[in-house]
Amino acid sequence: MAATKLSLNTLTLTPGTEAELNITLEEELRSVVHGVVRLPDGSYAHNAAVKLFVQDPATGNLVPMAFAFTDEFGQFLFGIEDTTLTYKVKVFHYVPENPLPTSTP
Repeated sequence: MAATKLSLNTLTLTPGTEAELNITLEEELRSVVHGVVRLPDGSYAHNAAVKLFVQDPATGNLVPMAFAFTDEFGQFLFGIEDTTLTYKVKVFHYVPENPLPTSTP
């Protein structure tokens, strides 16, 4: 099944009215890479750095394309326009042993 683009429709309703919509979605040619990063204990990796690379077809080298930080549930997402290329994802998560204080009394 092909993906379809999101359709946003604005409705202005008044009391006692009915709205009927007929929506035809357009085919979506882009793809998405998403996932969840977890720590070894199974908890979510909040603020992990996730980097998306594309592999250069001629040299095999990895070329950075985008990066994201995970949310409080370890989630990340990248939109992919060219689905003919090979992509790789690297993840880095660091929690300092002695974090800086966040506020001073």
